[in-house]
Order: sequence, then C-alpha cells, then structure tokens
Amino acid sequence: MTPTEPLPKPCLEKVPDVYDDEYEQPDGPATISKTLEILREDSSIVKQNLTLLRDWIAKHPHIRRCRTDARFLLRFLRVKKHSFLTASQTLERYLAARTLHPEWFQRMDIRDPELANLADIGFLYPLMERDADGCLMVLCDWGLLDPKRYTVDHSNRMHALWLEAYGEDVLVQCAGAVVIFDMQHVQLAHHSVVSLSVLRQVAHYVNNAVPIRCKAIYAVNVPSGALWIVNGLLGFLNEKIRNRCTLFRDYDELAQKIDRSMLPKEHGGKEPKAEHMRAFREQCERYRDRMLSLDEMEIDLDHNEPYSRQAMLDDIEGGAVGSFRKLELD
Repeated sequence: MTPTEPLPKPCLEKVPDVYDDEYEQPDGPATISKTLEILREDSSIVKQNLTLLRDWIAKHPHIRRCRTDARFLLRFLRVKKHSFLTASQTLERYLAARTLHPEWFQRMDIRDPELANLADIGFLYPLMERDADGCLMVLCDWGLLDPKRYTVDHSNRMHALWLEAYGEDVLVQCAGAVVIFDMQHVQLAHHSVVSLSVLRQVAHYVNNAVPIRCKAIYAVNVPSGALWIVNGLLGFLNEKIRNRCTLFRDYDELAQKIDRSMLPKEHGGKEPKAEHMRAFREQCERYRDRMLSLDEMEIDLDHNEPYSRQAMLDDIEGGAVGSFRKLELD
C-alpha cells in the first residue's frame, strides 16, 4: 500500500467476529525507548489492556457502535499511560463529546467546502518534520478565521480534523503533539465569534476527551487585543495543560524553544508553507473514509444515570462517569 492510498473503513461493531490487533511499534527517535518507558508500554501490557477495553466496550450499556481495533484503542491507552480506568473514561467522554458537539466532529471531510477553504488559506496545518522526540508540531494562524464567514465551531472542526487525520500515527500517539497559535492576524472583529462560554466548552473537551498527549501549547505574536482570548482559555484549562502553555513575542523568541528549521520557510524554516499545507491535505485524503466512518459511532446519552446528556451539558468534567467512580486524570 502506498502512503497516499486511501485506507479501508474500520469495523464499528461492539463485538466483531475477529478483533483487529494490527498496530505498529514506534521507532526512529533516539529517545523512543524512554518515551515507551514513560508510557509504561510493553507487549504484555498492550495485550492485557486491549482485552480489558474491548470487554468494557462490549458490556457498556450505552455504547452502541464503536471502533475496537488496536490502532484506535491505543490512542486512549497511550495518552493515559496504559491506565485502563482513565483510558476508558477518556474514551467515554470522547464518544460523548462527538454526540454533544456534532458541529465540531461530524463530516470530517477535507473536501467539505468550508474545511477545504480553511485548509487552502493556511488556517491550520501540521509541520512536515517532527522534533527530536518524534513530536508533531501543528501551526494554526487563528486570525485567518474570517469572522464574517466562520465561527469558533469552524476552528474546532479544523482541529478535530488534524487530530483524527494523525490519530493513528504511532509517533503522535506516543510522542504527542505541540500546537502553535500564531495570533498576529487577530482583529477586533474576532471578538464577535468568541465568548467565555465557548472557551469553557473547548477547554472541557481539551481537559477530558482529547486522545492525544498534549506536550505544549504555544502562542506567538499575540496582540494586546487578543490577550483576553488567550487568558480566557487558560483560565478554563486544567493546571497540567495550563503549565504547558507559553506565550512568545515573535518567531525569533519561539526559535529558542523549538528547532526553527521545522517551521515554514516564511518563518525561518526550510520548506515553504505551501508544502506543509499540501502534506496535510494528502494525509486528510488518505484517512478520509476512516474519518467519515467515525460519524457512525454511537453512544446513548438519553438516560437518567449520572453520565447523561444533561449531566454532561451541565458540567462535562464533573461527576461519576459510567460505572466508575470519579478519578484523577493521569
């Protein structure tokens, strides 16, 4: 199979006749052994936790359809360092978030006119090279979001798009990702599409339901008029993620933190922005069918248990989840 050939759709049956156990072990970075040690990953742990998570999905009274292949489930196990309880909690909240916010997660299609336009103007794109640990860098020029045409929902859809397009990448699962927000184009008009309630919803999802290791969030070129947006979001993020957020005056200052050669040529790197954007489109095309199939996953939130639609809308990060007690996230 060539790198650009579309991938087949995964099975969404809770209990398939045969489970898909195919997955890759990460290699490449010199630090990968240390990374796997941090994740507490070895073959016996992987096998044991895949069995536990699949049994949990099969017996879950409200999950109706869900991927059970190893590549998908390892997203949750690796992000929670192979803690079965917190991995299952994150998966449950991930499915709930997809149900509660269809405007963010449905139709993850790079051919969608709105997503295609945002990709074409360079609103968001992962960088082609990884850092020394294999970590993925994602650049978002947030001010390119036209407030006359788009809302924060469109921004969230673009972020969901890259998360799903790279979610099965074994190095992303293990080494994580860094998101860089370039705020230089943010204008007063953008205030009309941002509110504290929206920032709170986004933060709840980031805090509890994102199946990725968030290594850092950087903001660069932040104008004074955009500081309230940054500070508003920071106020809702949990302490662990908030401590990984840093503001930089410009790309020169950012270059003291990351390898500048990875950045687009327009910001002092090697490859022009257009090449990074092209690579992102190719990745989205390759995973297009898989991402669209996620719309068929289903969890029932219309019940009277503590984990219900209303309870999640009241506070997505509070209360008992499923049949498990409230846990500290790993």
